[in-house]
Amino acid sequence: MTHSGTSPNQWVYPRTKVTDTIKRNGYTTFTYGAHPVMMFQQLLTNPKAETLMKAGEEGLFRYLCHHPKEVDKYWDTIKVARRAGYKIDDPQMWFDYIKMLDRMGRDLHSPTLVAPKDLKAVHDEYVAKAERQRIKEQREKDRKRAEEDEAKFEELKGKYTGLVMTDGEIVVHTLNSVAEYYDEGSRQHICVGSSSYYLKENTLVFSAKIKDKTIATIEISLKDYSIIQCRAFANKVCQYQDRITKIISDNIKMIAERKRA
Repeated sequence: MTHSGTSPNQWVYPRTKVTDTIKRNGYTTFTYGAHPVMMFQQLLTNPKAETLMKAGEEGLFRYLCHHPKEVDKYWDTIKVARRAGYKIDDPQMWFDYIKMLDRMGRDLHSPTLVAPKDLKAVHDEYVAKAERQRIKEQREKDRKRAEEDEAKFEELKGKYTGLVMTDGEIVVHTLNSVAEYYDEGSRQHICVGSSSYYLKENTLVFSAKIKDKTIATIEISLKDYSIIQCRAFANKVCQYQDRITKIISDNIKMIAERKRA
């Protein structure tokens, strides 16, 4: 599943004053599409955020603001990729790929693996490998894991299931079970199931359809309700992204009410 493409300064008032510490840590008036509160918190407390901002790593910095623990966990791998001269243009896809490598016990210090020439190709290859691995597992183990995942999913996402919103043509609805995440991933050739998006604590995944045909899979942040990524079939750019963004924006209140429930 990419970032929705927000303007780098959409949150910032034209005339701003910040502390010398924030300036020293790399802030130059650009937020890189991150919410200012999240951005300043990271700049003031996380040396990795300072490193990424000073290096001009817009995508990685924005990803860190939403997923600081993931960046911290795979920081050594990020350094391996950067030393290899690799530019992480699509952090969401790259982290999905790295996490699949991690789950399969691959060497995360191998430049050949972590700095691929064709990220999408190897990402899709490992999505397929992850799916084959899942299928090959013993049936009883699958059953027990599915029961555990479903229980955890219900705990994390139960209050959001059944959410539906529309602009009259596009219908956007939540994925309401672990099985639906895997079905969506299989149908759309994305890793929303195999990368266990259903267990993410602070995000929510929607499917967008026109006349029962899936046109996009959307992940939003449950912290500020921004769109983290919006993917069409096989991780392609969705031509309806602007309309989907408006649908989500128009219904933030409904999502927030579920969060408070």
